[in-house]
Amino acid sequence: MEKKLLAFLMMGLLALSIVASGCISSGGTKTSIKILYTYTGAFNDPAKGKTATQAQLQQGAWVIYQVAGGTGLGVFEAVGDYLKANNKKMGPPFAIGVDSAQDWIKPGVIIASMMKRVDVGVYNAVKQAEENQFRGGVVELGLKEGGVKLSTIKDVEDMFNSLPADVRQKKLQELGFQNEQQLFETLKKTRAQIPDWIWKAVDQLQQDIISGKTVIPKATDKSQIEALRKSTSLDQMEKLAKDWAASAPKPETYFNKTLNERQNTKKIAIVYDIGGRGDLSFNDMAYMGAERAAKDFGLQLTQLQSNSENDYLPNLRSLAKSGQYDIIVAVGFMMTKAVKQVAQEYPKQRFVIIDGYDPDMPHNVQMVLFKENEGSALAGALAALIALNDGKDTIGIVLGMEIPVLYKFEGGYRFGADWAINYYKQHKE
Repeated sequence: MEKKLLAFLMMGLLALSIVASGCISSGGTKTSIKILYTYTGAFNDPAKGKTATQAQLQQGAWVIYQVAGGTGLGVFEAVGDYLKANNKKMGPPFAIGVDSAQDWIKPGVIIASMMKRVDVGVYNAVKQAEENQFRGGVVELGLKEGGVKLSTIKDVEDMFNSLPADVRQKKLQELGFQNEQQLFETLKKTRAQIPDWIWKAVDQLQQDIISGKTVIPKATDKSQIEALRKSTSLDQMEKLAKDWAASAPKPETYFNKTLNERQNTKKIAIVYDIGGRGDLSFNDMAYMGAERAAKDFGLQLTQLQSNSENDYLPNLRSLAKSGQYDIIVAVGFMMTKAVKQVAQEYPKQRFVIIDGYDPDMPHNVQMVLFKENEGSALAGALAALIALNDGKDTIGIVLGMEIPVLYKFEGGYRFGADWAINYYKQHKE
């Protein structure tokens, strides 16, 4: 009785927070995928992520993509609990991780992760500064530039090994493994649950995106994501993608001679967002890039944690005021306003902000953005093909705050799912 009551309550919650969008293939046969989506309104609340995921699982979601930072840890927990309740050690159902190679966090639960290569963005900006080739303005990284990708086992190994030795040992104990080899073997077995043709199909989509054959829609406002939600075919989505791409402003960068004539000190600094080091996601990826740059260029790395939004300005200002740093890295869009203000106060200081954008940002700031829509298309294709192969018709996505950057994730995921329907119809029906 208690289980039935819980299910009933979860269905009620679902009606308030989740919308199902049907994707129907063209032609005579009906192959469809429903996409359940929830914006939790938080990036650091695993309980909300777990509740949203439980609701989606109740409605039959077979793969759930988490795009919610720390909130997404609740997604993994909910899928893990579901498997355990059904006496399964491995999915499906599966979760898909985000930002870093999160597969190791819940072996058997996470089939892959859509990596947002924050480390690449940080590393490239630091390299420019150290070589006095720094450019302000917008740098956008997609599949072609190595800015987004689906995780491989090698990526997971690199991410796990970036953790301090004592943390790695503690994590292995928590996961019930005696050594790292057991962990990675389990991840390989998890991936082996998926037929090889699915991985090859997703790789085909990736190559089509890199070559320019396939353009992924980039939704950045409410009207655009609503248009994708209402689309009923891949052709409609592709037309929207091309129309938006044609009218979108092109990223521009600016070379400032004065900024690149300064004497480098071999010191760099990074200011983390509220999640901080140990978030197993965005901030940890930024650290990986800064640490690699520090090793490659012989740099001293200073790290500052932001415990609240009120810390952004004083953290950034104290670093810039010292004049000691070749470049200051700000992690996360929430620091955009603070970076703009401090950059105006210290025009000779080089900054890079990850995921932050302001059209009036001073030219001593490099704004690194990512084509999350491209990476998320791969996640959507993977999720939908897994579901279709298993005779299922529902996948999900759990997101953080309803902001433009997350529309890119959702829109790409939707496109990937529709692409998968067409692929499945052509090759498997």
